[in-house]
Amino acid sequence: MQITSYSRSKYRDFNALGDDITLLLPGLYGVFDGATDPTKTIIDGITSGRFAAVTCAQSVCQLWSEKKLSPTDELLHQVNAELEKALLVKIAEGQLRAEGKPPSTTMALAWEIGEEISFFLIGDSGVRINGQEEIVLRKQIDTVSTQARNSVYRMLRDRGLSGDELEYQTRQLIYYGLDKAVQEDVLQNSEVERILEQTRKTFGNAASEGVRFLQQGVVSQHRFANHGDLQLGYASLNGKPLAGEGMLCFSRPKSAVQSIELFTDGYFSLPSEIDLAAWEAEFQRVEEVDSHKIDSFPAIKGSTSSEFSDDRTVVIVRYS
Repeated sequence: MQITSYSRSKYRDFNALGDDITLLLPGLYGVFDGATDPTKTIIDGITSGRFAAVTCAQSVCQLWSEKKLSPTDELLHQVNAELEKALLVKIAEGQLRAEGKPPSTTMALAWEIGEEISFFLIGDSGVRINGQEEIVLRKQIDTVSTQARNSVYRMLRDRGLSGDELEYQTRQLIYYGLDKAVQEDVLQNSEVERILEQTRKTFGNAASEGVRFLQQGVVSQHRFANHGDLQLGYASLNGKPLAGEGMLCFSRPKSAVQSIELFTDGYFSLPSEIDLAAWEAEFQRVEEVDSHKIDSFPAIKGSTSSEFSDDRTVVIVRYS
């Protein structure tokens, strides 16, 4: 067996930690991607996303070491409950507002249990098995914001903005909402209506939620987390009862698995080879082809001169 891993903060000069966390235990491997918080909440000296990721990783370690970690989908609820306990402590300490955006994280775990390998996924951190079977639980609300973000990017580019300023202005408008963009006279009503009409045409039953979400901005996205009654609702480890799309637990016979790759969404394309050099080479190729993430690899953020689009982490386990 060979285990290799790599985790890289989005900050090019390494001047700050990212929100990704790697977990490596005997027979148990995982990656966690804490959600970026536009309001920049800090808990115990780190970002709220990193706090959620660290807390959930530590909870898995603790439950595993005490032989209390469930081998069923109950595991997701166990980890979420431990995060809830930690967040209640931080609320009591005054580091977190009870009514605010709860820190959250994704999780992708692979756990060797007897003659099987069980996988536990929540959020859009993914797994690839044997270099071929790729499983990523992408959430529709990200597609809504990505489509709108790319439209805003092109509008601002047509006005003459470029480089980092273009990316930063686009992020501001998508993060804080199209209503605010109109109020501050950054976008015209007609421009916003074109974006919203595109959303109505694309997202069917979820369109009305998507329109309101874009008007309020990504800062309101936490309102969809663990709300299974919403079309754009999605599951997230955030201490609230789990609900919505984006949870999956399944197993494979250990004898049928030659390799496992766990990865966060900072990798926008997967390599054909199963090694770290290939993952990084593919990352560099994506940066050269579409660093702004508006064409071949559309996403909710692009890279700038000081930051990559996102943190990135990969864990590779090879059994043969």
